[in-house]
Amino acid sequence: MPSLKQSWELLTHLGLRWLAFRARYTWRLRSGGLRRATPMIRWNDVPLAPLELHFQKSPSIVNEGGAATAIEEAERILIGEFRLFSFHQVKAGFPPDWQADQLAAVSEELGRSREAKMAKREANCPAAQRRGDVVGCPQGEQGTTRSNELRAEKLPHWTSISDSGRKDIKGVWELSRFPWAFALARAYAATHDPRYQDAFWNLFADWCDRNPPNAGVNWICGQESTFRLMAVLFAVEAMGLPKEETERLTRFVVATGQRIAANLDYALSQKNNHGISECVGLITAALVLRDQPQADRWLRLGLSKLEAQCSELIYPDGSFSQHSLIYHRVLLHDLVWVISRLRYSQQVVPEWLKGAAQRALDFLIATTDPETGGAPLFGANDGANILPLAEADYLDMRPTIQMASGLLRGELPLPVGPWDEAVELMAGPLTEMKRVNWPVKPSLWRAEVGGYAQLTTKNDRLFIRCPERFRHRPAQADMMNVDVWLDGQAITEDGGSFSYNSTERFKDLSKACHHNVLTIDGIEPLKKFSRFLYLPWPRGKLEAIESRATALRVSHDGYQNLGVSWSREVATKPDGGFEVKDRVKTTGQRHLRWHWRLAGRGWILDEKAGECRRHEDGVLVAWKGVLGLAARLVRADADTATGWWSPYYSMVEPRYALVLEGEAMGLIELVTEFTSISSEFSTQELGIRN
Repeated sequence: MPSLKQSWELLTHLGLRWLAFRARYTWRLRSGGLRRATPMIRWNDVPLAPLELHFQKSPSIVNEGGAATAIEEAERILIGEFRLFSFHQVKAGFPPDWQADQLAAVSEELGRSREAKMAKREANCPAAQRRGDVVGCPQGEQGTTRSNELRAEKLPHWTSISDSGRKDIKGVWELSRFPWAFALARAYAATHDPRYQDAFWNLFADWCDRNPPNAGVNWICGQESTFRLMAVLFAVEAMGLPKEETERLTRFVVATGQRIAANLDYALSQKNNHGISECVGLITAALVLRDQPQADRWLRLGLSKLEAQCSELIYPDGSFSQHSLIYHRVLLHDLVWVISRLRYSQQVVPEWLKGAAQRALDFLIATTDPETGGAPLFGANDGANILPLAEADYLDMRPTIQMASGLLRGELPLPVGPWDEAVELMAGPLTEMKRVNWPVKPSLWRAEVGGYAQLTTKNDRLFIRCPERFRHRPAQADMMNVDVWLDGQAITEDGGSFSYNSTERFKDLSKACHHNVLTIDGIEPLKKFSRFLYLPWPRGKLEAIESRATALRVSHDGYQNLGVSWSREVATKPDGGFEVKDRVKTTGQRHLRWHWRLAGRGWILDEKAGECRRHEDGVLVAWKGVLGLAARLVRADADTATGWWSPYYSMVEPRYALVLEGEAMGLIELVTEFTSISSEFSTQELGIRN
């Protein structure tokens, strides 16, 4: 139970209406109301309705060798190897166990034992089964459809399953998002190999057999149901619909729409991507089930609620309530998908919807490097890439930008490249699009409502975030975090998330002490109340410094209860690079700790000179101003999250962390400079041998 103080903070930040809703929802859950609204039924009990699909033409780019990685991934799927979160490769079997935690196989120990088991199973059965044969030979004697139904009967209702606990439920949900469907569809579009089509329908049939409506873990979340629906429809419309699969697909669409509609209010109450995604799912189901009374209600409800969500959650400056790069992409994918579906169905796309999508697009363009597709990895990172439609890395934002720009504006801000496949698949023929130049980045860019700012000079940029007021809950303790790029290369970077439900030390990457900020006395300025909620929410300031054209000053009140004030000024340097000036005022002796996560390899610390160099290119990080600071360069610490980076979900890799710390009191000023040495820099100068 929350304390009296926490109860007041909940009321202050979330409001009485939200608290009242959560109380009603808890009663609905515990009283069985939600269970009655979403009963466990057999697929045959789901009503049928005519379908209206929109079959796609193969994009020209895949016929020119543009789907190589999709074909490679599809071949792996045929032998039971699946990709999780755009990174991990696991041997899950064909078909996989849809209720299993596939992230467990990522562990080296579990992975070895699972690999041995899978090798034994695969030796006794072919890699892929045709429809009508035994479905899923790795399941052994329980592979028949009837056995699957009997096994599914033992599944509990989704309301009786917790999405938190010792295991990360995302490890179960990932394969049931059907990300593999996009790979099979793209591979089929490039080759027209019927094996990929057969594989999709085998997997789809097995999933349905093992996951009857509202039974089991894969029906807990309406957003997961939406992503699954999007993937299935994309694959069907790319590969075709066999007559014998029409009934199964129809029941799947109806059941998914019913599940989303029954609990939409809960998704809307979260004030994040869940509400937007589930509105999109409801609209999608309605458009496929055209001219049905149920579908008409879903379409009106979905559009009405989506309008309210877009108005509240997508800020006037284009930033998003969830304070996360990856969720910003999820938002854009949702909006691109629903706009595309409305156009396919010859429905009018509302101006409010196009306006919201364009605001979100402009924000992503402003923060993305067109040369690499990289953007600041701020906020939570759950591994989501719900429209993986191009040959690009998970962290590459260019396919999303090209696709959204083509759909919304008929303009392509990038030259010919792999990202064009996404445009053809979602926005139409490239011949109808106009190639334009990438917008010139201003020297000072701000998204004031969301609390973001960026300084840019040629190929250098500095990104900082500090909302003056959180309209919606913070995602991480990243107030005043700074990311720096010089000559297009990352110098300092955000740490990522690792996992939402892990007991490992890497879950601490979301804390302030692992961001590029100052922490006081080892105390966090934001404290976790629950998995996804910090209390209280700090207030900040983000303002331009009038005397300097490209300089900003930020501060927040997270340490005022300690009698400490901290402000940070960031500015461009006349000779290139950036300067970060921290001013700290304390009422007593305090332990100050600065942390910088350094990108790349080969950093060399010279504590006496007060500098750290990257020997490969001569990038220099230098500091001055506070006497007696101890400097450490930490890489891959064995006991903490210091010196680690998590660009993909449930994955970490070593990074250097520059830690400066010491005792101080009164008024303190520390200046940190980030520069790229223009003169020739030799590794021999530091006594480094190749």
